[in-house]
Formats: sequence, structure tokens, C-alpha cells
Amino acid sequence: MKPSNTKFICASGAAVSTLTASIDTRGFSYCQIVGFNNAAAGLHTTAANTILQESDDDSSWATITTGLTPLTTASAASIAKVVWNVDLRGRKRYLKPTTGYAATNSLSLIAVLHNGADAPNTAAEVNTVNVANI
Repeated sequence: MKPSNTKFICASGAAVSTLTASIDTRGFSYCQIVGFNNAAAGLHTTAANTILQESDDDSSWATITTGLTPLTTASAASIAKVVWNVDLRGRKRYLKPTTGYAATNSLSLIAVLHNGADAPNTAAEVNTVNVANI
């Protein structure tokens, strides 16, 4: 990753079952979004709770087909529950990830925007079991 041109965005919520955030991607070529919670249980229950959307105006959203299958089994609390690696070239300006869990937990979303082409993109490199390269 090229450290000279990187932007970090974080969103978190305690005792929630759904978390979403709007990300302005202007000026960047790639975005990696990581969603996780503080527990091994209470993971994604439906695809509707784990989506990625895009918009030109930060108000009208279209869902991006990612091919992710939401997790329904427990995994270690230290493992990311979902990772979207997004090539922003040709995409709309704003991204909106949404992640949801079966029970209320502390949920977090972290987005890293960059222009480097060598960012980690496999499940093992990102420390997750659920990654989509879009």
C-alpha cells in the first residue's frame, strides 16, 4: 500500500444489531472496508444485513452485487467478519457499507482509502474468512 495517500474512516456502535456508514471516495482508486464485532457469536443472519451500496449524491443508493455469503457460524472474535475490497475506478463517488448481526454487539466498520495496487486482498492476508474483491 502507498502510505503517502491513505485515508481512514471509522464507524462503531455499542449494543446495536445494524451499523452503516457513508464514505466519500473522491480522489482515491481503492477502498478496503472491514466489518467486525466483539464476539464470536451473533454473526450475520441475512444478506439484507450485509450489503454494500454506492451513490453519486450521498442520498440515492444502489446495491452493489458482491457475491458475499453472510456468515451464519461462529468464528473467533479477533477475525474480521466481512471485508470488501473495492476498485473505485468507474464506481460512483460514495460507498455505504451496512453490516448486521443476529444479536446486539459492539459493531465496527473501518474503511481504508488508498491509491496503491498492492494492498492485501486474500482472506488470509486480511485475517478474515469472508472477503469480496469488487
